[in-house]
Amino acid sequence: MDTQGFHFADPLWLYGIPAAFLFLIIAYFHSRAKHSTLQVGNPRLVEAASGVFSVHLFPWFFRLLVLVLCLIAAARPQMGQKKVEEKAPVTDLFVDLDVSGSMVTNDLKPNRITAAKHFLGDFLDKVQNVRVGLTIFAAISFTQCPLTNDLQVVKTLLANVEPAPHSIKMDGTAIGDSLVSCLNRLQNGSGKKDDPGAAKPSVLKQWLGKSAETEENTDNHNQAIVLLTDGGNNAGVVDPLVAAKIAASRGIKIYTIGMGAKRSVPALYEYPDGHLGYVIDRRTGQIMMSEPVDMPLLNEIARIAGGKAYAATDNRAFQAILDEIARLEKREVSVTTHWEYNELASYFLLAAFLLLVLDIGLETTLLRTLP
Repeated sequence: MDTQGFHFADPLWLYGIPAAFLFLIIAYFHSRAKHSTLQVGNPRLVEAASGVFSVHLFPWFFRLLVLVLCLIAAARPQMGQKKVEEKAPVTDLFVDLDVSGSMVTNDLKPNRITAAKHFLGDFLDKVQNVRVGLTIFAAISFTQCPLTNDLQVVKTLLANVEPAPHSIKMDGTAIGDSLVSCLNRLQNGSGKKDDPGAAKPSVLKQWLGKSAETEENTDNHNQAIVLLTDGGNNAGVVDPLVAAKIAASRGIKIYTIGMGAKRSVPALYEYPDGHLGYVIDRRTGQIMMSEPVDMPLLNEIARIAGGKAYAATDNRAFQAILDEIARLEKREVSVTTHWEYNELASYFLLAAFLLLVLDIGLETTLLRTLP
């Protein structure tokens, strides 16, 4: 407990103390004047009687103390303070992983998809206070794992991810569709108590104005998406920049990671029988070249959604990028700190009660007067 000086939470009540003091003085002298009019048979007794300050002053003194103590209690005296730390709701983090056929390219070692799975596994060990979900995408997107606190489950499902055409049959790169899928999962997994019988509109329908429902919460600053891709948007129906604007409107950050070399490299493909081979252009008979990642698009997505864009051109850069994102997310988990003071009003009320009991006791015993 951190101690601080004595103070009052509602000090205005203290202004009543001088008024109470003045009122009781007037009441005391009025009472004395009233009793002095009594006719006493023996003048010597009158001369021997006490003056203004007699033993009968004590009950009035006790009454003044009782009133002062009650006013002090009403002013809420406080002493010391206790620090209370409350963690904000855990960060919701969705990993959006490209599993298109080009992810078997070996400019990252041993290839892009294996490197991504390895470094993402390490990344999940480093993030703290998070719920994590996993979406994979090629020409279509698929939620591999909804939001969960069990990161070991996410790592197990991540380890089983395979590039197209194994995990997803249709090859391509639908970045916009996959981002909207993540946004829907973040919305549905935000912990709100919804009507189980009502279907919640998708974030895309809300954005396009097709639903009259207003968003209940646009302050999800503890939510983020990590997008990993090695190409450009060439499939799906949603423009990635529209998805980024939707994320920005909901306070959801998007970190983008472009995987692979910045130049074109020979295109590898995993054939149905499982072997890897270069893709041959039937018209020229030469090896086809895969296009590099569309970094201008990823930069714009990150800029709109308040995140950051990265280029993972090799394994060392890839690991450093995920380490930085883990640090960013860990640092941005807010902690609310407030102070709870020790209330002392009860002690003053107890003292007032004891003085009141003492006053009543003296009035009915030692200071009892004749009627």
